[in-house]
Amino acid sequence: MIAARLLERTDTRKLPPSESPWHALHARQVIALTKTRESGLSRQEAAVRLDRDGANALAPRRPQSLPRLFLRQFNSPLIYLLVAAAAVSLGLGHVTDAGFIGLVLIVNALIGTIQESKAATSLNALRHMIGQSASVRRDGAIAVIDARDIVVGDIVEVESGMAVPADIRLISSNDLRIDQSTFSGESAPVAKDADDILDEGAPVGDRTTMLLAGTMVDQGRGVGIVVATGPRTRLGAIDATLKSTEPTPPPLVLQLTRLARQISIATVGLIVPFAITLLLQGRPGDQVLLLAVALAVSAIPEGLSIAVTVALAAGSRRMAARKVIVRSLPAVEGLGACTMIASDKTGTLTQNVLTVERIVLPDGMMMDRTHWSEPSPALADIRRGSAICNEAAISAEGALVGDTVDTAFLRFAGEGGVDIAAIGMLARMDLLPYEPARKYSGAAVDEAAGRRVYVKGAPETILPMCDPVSDAARTKATDMTSAGFRVLALAASKAGAASDVDLKDPKHLVLLGWIGLIDPVRPEVPAAIAACGEAGIGVRMVTGDHPRTALTIARQLGIRAHDDQVVTGTHLANLADRQEEQAALVLKGRVFARIEPHQKLRIVQILANSGELVAVTGDGVNDAPALHAAHIGVAMGLAGTDVARGAADLVLADDNFASIVAGVEEGRITYANVRKIVIFLITTSIAEIAMFLGAVATGLPMPLTAVQLLWLNLVTNGAQDVMLGFGRGEGDELTRPPRRPTTPLLDRSAFALMIPPALTMTVLALFLAFRMQEQGLPLADIQNGVLLMVVLFQNVYVLCMRSERRPLFREPLFSNPWLLLGVATALGLQLTAMFWSPLSNLLGTAPVSRDTLLFCLTATAATLVVTEITKWVVAKWQRGRVHGAL
Repeated sequence: MIAARLLERTDTRKLPPSESPWHALHARQVIALTKTRESGLSRQEAAVRLDRDGANALAPRRPQSLPRLFLRQFNSPLIYLLVAAAAVSLGLGHVTDAGFIGLVLIVNALIGTIQESKAATSLNALRHMIGQSASVRRDGAIAVIDARDIVVGDIVEVESGMAVPADIRLISSNDLRIDQSTFSGESAPVAKDADDILDEGAPVGDRTTMLLAGTMVDQGRGVGIVVATGPRTRLGAIDATLKSTEPTPPPLVLQLTRLARQISIATVGLIVPFAITLLLQGRPGDQVLLLAVALAVSAIPEGLSIAVTVALAAGSRRMAARKVIVRSLPAVEGLGACTMIASDKTGTLTQNVLTVERIVLPDGMMMDRTHWSEPSPALADIRRGSAICNEAAISAEGALVGDTVDTAFLRFAGEGGVDIAAIGMLARMDLLPYEPARKYSGAAVDEAAGRRVYVKGAPETILPMCDPVSDAARTKATDMTSAGFRVLALAASKAGAASDVDLKDPKHLVLLGWIGLIDPVRPEVPAAIAACGEAGIGVRMVTGDHPRTALTIARQLGIRAHDDQVVTGTHLANLADRQEEQAALVLKGRVFARIEPHQKLRIVQILANSGELVAVTGDGVNDAPALHAAHIGVAMGLAGTDVARGAADLVLADDNFASIVAGVEEGRITYANVRKIVIFLITTSIAEIAMFLGAVATGLPMPLTAVQLLWLNLVTNGAQDVMLGFGRGEGDELTRPPRRPTTPLLDRSAFALMIPPALTMTVLALFLAFRMQEQGLPLADIQNGVLLMVVLFQNVYVLCMRSERRPLFREPLFSNPWLLLGVATALGLQLTAMFWSPLSNLLGTAPVSRDTLLFCLTATAATLVVTEITKWVVAKWQRGRVHGAL
């Protein structure tokens, strides 16, 4: 019978189309379930009749196993080339070369596996947001069951403190308020009423007849019928969206992937024609294959993956020291690259707690916190009345407990010096609790001048109880509402006249004032948003709160937005079939209000498709799909839900939006470090390739063996390029605009920094090989001398690359002490290889003559001069380009 009445009520009300699955669609199932129970079927059998919808749990996503993660590390063009090189070496009988290459592959794969396993995102937190137990009416009795056993059609009772276990259509309610901030972003609990009539298209935040799984009962009681469980709930829909949405790779991942592909194509493009040329010249096939292996090893920067990982890890540690916890290493650099931050409001930009921020007195005088320290009998009377007409209490620990509005009023009274503990001890002669139907609460107390009645509630309810108030004062109160404040009126009886006042129908009261409440902004956020503006980063607010409230908060934060730049969820829904118009609306908007989770995801996608690198901040369940899909997802660590943290790349340990600015700075430093690493590695690779090609062109022998190349690229290079990742920045990172999303990692300035030094190294190394060959020295001595020269080249070049702009002598010596250690280590390893027989036998190295050493040192000094001149020319060109753009 209950189900039949529910169906009748559903048919007589205007319900949003999106609610039809919860009402009209399930109504027949509900009736069917009721009938099966009346016929004696068990709950399990009834659940089967209901399309097996009964499991009220969200299916977890299986994490990838470590072996699968390990195998994934070999899915790269660079790795394919190295594997081919190892196979060729093994086929030619060069077991040492093949083993060395294999060692490189395994080390890189192990590092990548550890990185990905630590960064794995856990989406199973959604399952824990559904209540663990529920009170259900079955067979005429109340039963407490596991929430996972609830089925569609169950009659569920909820009360204060409970988690809502499923999506429930209310049948009856009593002073019911629900904390649904994780869905809608509203800081205040939302009143629910089973008898409300909804308009078509009402957003989730306004559906007062529905309780959603994963929300909490703040106060009151309710009874409802379950219309959706598990994956069919709103929470389940978010989970499905989260699982089906592919995350956008951070920019560094995209650029490194592109770079790997380009290096692979270039390597093949070099190897194939030269191999064919040598074969046509009559060179033996085994020598040609050996040359191909050497070229492949030269072209591939084997240590790039390790060096970049270390640079990101170093940036991660610096971020952690500034309260930004990194869950995905590539996101370290990604935050520095972002051009747009789409931020949630409640709990991110605001404090997620209602406070009294503005007062309008009956004479029209408006007061805010800047005036509250001034002596004012009227303000003192309002503070006292706020404490008396109040249902909140003080816990044993001294915390305020109760409705958020009452706790805000009590806090406001205490800030003004009212002894709220003593007020609480007053014997209230009468207390009229707040009820949504009545829209006000009241209290009567004995004071020195006699009995006095206080009432507070909605202005339209309180004003008819009062003596006339001036139109000017009413206008100011209306303006306060238009500004986004939640406005309540406070009134009291005249001293000694309370005996004639009926709390249930009070009249002839005196208005004490209008009280404006709002969720205040975090004090550090306006400065952080201003800093984002200076760094060239746009900020957009995306919230489920009311448009007027959102616009007011945005303006307080310094987000400049006009009325026509406020976009609501209804606006987006109306343009759902007109994608271009919807995209234009999103790109124009600065404040997005009454936004549902799938709409927030759509906003992020539109911004990303327009060319923005989007970072999304949030703390609620409703933020999870957007956090997951954005280039960089940033969740709140303290107030954020497990779902939001699981979907994000970064977590703010202090929930401080300002920490994002620190993260942006560290991200830009990390990108600069990664860029320096890539420039260094590619420059040395170009020099090595050019040495081989030059040797072939001039008839000189191979300048290095394959093992010596691996020694350079993995060990000697690796001791230095890794340390470039510990650079601390140059101090002006936040004054530069963000780089364009389309700007490659290696742009024109990077190639300008690479080519002259690489050619200088190549020419000098070939000249040394020619000189030693003319002296009649054996091939092993020539290769030994060239290897030492290349190590010295790299020592000097990496020191020059501590800064792309400042000359070597202006860069503080200990700006990166780790790099100095790396240079010393690389040089020490090479000296060890020259003098320690086990290593010298493996690498074919030995001490060099005094003449060769002197030539190497002179050539190194020449490389230093060329590199510094190149940096000066590039820096001058960049400054001229910037001035020209201005």
